[in-house]
Amino acid sequence: MKIISFEGIEGVGKSTQIELLKKFLEKNSKSVEVFREPGSTLSGEKIRDILLDDQYDLSSKTELLLMFSARSELVNKKINNSTADYLLLDRFFDASLAYQGYGRNLSIELINKLVDFIDCPSPDLSFLIDISVEEGFARKINDKIDRIESSGYDFFNKVRNGYLEIAKNNEDRFIIINGSKTVDEIHNNIIQNIDI
Repeated sequence: MKIISFEGIEGVGKSTQIELLKKFLEKNSKSVEVFREPGSTLSGEKIRDILLDDQYDLSSKTELLLMFSARSELVNKKINNSTADYLLLDRFFDASLAYQGYGRNLSIELINKLVDFIDCPSPDLSFLIDISVEEGFARKINDKIDRIESSGYDFFNKVRNGYLEIAKNNEDRFIIINGSKTVDEIHNNIIQNIDI
């Protein structure tokens, strides 16, 4: 089983690229499961609702712990029990490093300890689809803004810079893709890096 994660700020097109890669892999006779974070389990989806609901004024620490609660359920209920050839993840633990670590200024060391604590597997490959914060939000202009998305441009610039730093520090598994390219160009870039 290979785990491939897709990372990036809001509006980069992760979901679109995951769906295209899923179809590509299935055409090549590979079994695929797709999971999103937070979510993809019964409890994880309820936690997702809390995390994204702008009615809740959550502290940064609460946000982090809820993320890891949902992630722990995903790892134990889905990832560890999967028999698929490929798992495609719409964000994974690097998102907590970027969002809660770099974005919310919480301890990177603590976040890494939580990754270890829940026995989180490391992806075999991670794609960081990178665009500017302005472009990302321009793409979501007609969407309802959730609690995390309402954190502002300064926050998301910290997150974006955090992602770039994480990718630089993990060059063995990260591939940075220019998210300003067309959907097809990005897809072709992705499949060129998939060894099936």
